[in-house]
Amino acid sequence: MGKIERVLSLIREGERNPAEIAGKLGMSREEVEGIIKILESMGYVERIEKGSGACETCPLRSICPGSCVRKTATVYRVTKKSFSLKQDHI
Repeated sequence: MGKIERVLSLIREGERNPAEIAGKLGMSREEVEGIIKILESMGYVERIEKGSGACETCPLRSICPGSCVRKTATVYRVTKKSFSLKQDHI
């Protein structure tokens, strides 16, 4: 599995912060952010902003104060396109 697939896999599993993904994969934050930009440009992930529509569809919205999306953090989630993707197509 290549770096792009590993980053996408962690985002699918719920990791949303590039710094945390970098730590888990032993990569630099800059490298992870570059990979995420590629995935975002391809439509496989999207940026989540606090109070955005992403919060409206979150299953934890009834109990969450929105703290998972800090003002200083950028987080991402996979799109529907990502789930229809076969692993060998990236």
